[in-house]
Amino acid sequence: MEFGPDRTAFVIADVSGKGLGAALLATLLKGVFSGVALGQAAAPLFHHVNRLLCTHSETGRFATVFFGILDTSGQLEFINAGHLPAVLIRGGGPQTVCPAGSVPVGLLEFAKFETQSMALQPGDTLVLVTDGITEAVDPLEEMFGADRLLHAAQRHSEAPVEELRAGILAEVEEFSRGACQGDDMTLLIIRYLGPPQ
Repeated sequence: MEFGPDRTAFVIADVSGKGLGAALLATLLKGVFSGVALGQAAAPLFHHVNRLLCTHSETGRFATVFFGILDTSGQLEFINAGHLPAVLIRGGGPQTVCPAGSVPVGLLEFAKFETQSMALQPGDTLVLVTDGITEAVDPLEEMFGADRLLHAAQRHSEAPVEELRAGILAEVEEFSRGACQGDDMTLLIIRYLGPPQ
């Protein structure tokens, strides 16, 4: 989502469960991000949707959400509501950053959601995944895990974004060796190229 010429927003979320209820929650979350695009601050909207989900407890649904706004200077503002940390590739060496600062939306009625920030440098790449990737299993039910994700990101760190994505997914597929997976796999990659020239 573009918030004007200087800011771009991105989001990755993982809704609990499957079926119609999960689809309805995903639709609700999409509406929240549209509200941010109209100029509302992210944290109050997270509080609102969280209370809405918690007061309608019959849904029994929650979602992990990573929502970020990156400006052209490299400043990243984000809310990580129970989602996996991001992988930052900087100078070829990946590390985990942006850990969860709050619980998933829909889990605790009075949860706090606060915006955090970090600065990206030109060439930095953020890799965000859902737990379908880190929890992918092989035939012996060993999980792919966060360490293998970091190593995969390192092996493909110099590649263009599309090749980085394909390389990580190929390593997950090779690791799983055809084992049936119980969750979907979503991958979002953000590469900051630096301020406009």
